[in-house]
Amino acid sequence: MTFNTIYRALPLRFLTDTLELRPIELADLADLVQLANNKKLFDVLARLPHPYTSEDGLYFINEHANGAEERVWAICNRNGPMMGVVGIARNADGHGELGYWLGEQFWGRGIGSQAIGALMDEFDIAAPECELYARCLQSNLASKALLEKVGFEVTGEQHGCGQHDAPTFTFERPARDSFFDQVAAE
Repeated sequence: MTFNTIYRALPLRFLTDTLELRPIELADLADLVQLANNKKLFDVLARLPHPYTSEDGLYFINEHANGAEERVWAICNRNGPMMGVVGIARNADGHGELGYWLGEQFWGRGIGSQAIGALMDEFDIAAPECELYARCLQSNLASKALLEKVGFEVTGEQHGCGQHDAPTFTFERPARDSFFDQVAAE
C-alpha cells in the first residue's frame, strides 16, 4: 500500500473519550504559535524552529499540515483550543513516520498517549499490513516512554534527528496484520 493510499484512507477528524483530532486551520495560528514558541520543545523536537513565529505557523499550516507528504491533526479537547499536534509523514524510505508534540502545559496528563492511540487505531484500519516508524532524541526520555507505551519498539540508534546533531532512538510499530499472525502462531 502506498503512502498516498494510506493518506487518503485516514479520517479528517476523529474523537476519543475526551479529545478531538481535527485538521489544523488558519484559526489555530495564535494557539499554534503560543504553544510552539517554547525552547523546551525546540530542544527535543526534530523540526520545530525557535523562536517560533507567526510566519513559521503559517508555513506549517499551508505547507505541512495538509501537504502531500504529511497529514497532521490538531489535538484538542472536544470543542476546545489546540493543545498540540500529531501526524504521519512519509519518511526517506517512503514509509509512514509518526510525529507529535504537545504544549508544555499539557505534558504528563495522558493526552499524548490518548491522541497517538486514537491515530494508531485509525492507521490500523487504513493500513493493517503497514509498519509505522518513529524517532526521538535519546535525551527525550518522556517521548521514548510514550512511544513504547503505544506499541513502538526501539529498533536502533542513529546520530542526528532533523535539526539536532545528537544521538537518536529509532522505533518501529509492527503492522497489525503481522502482530495478529504472530499471536495466532503462538
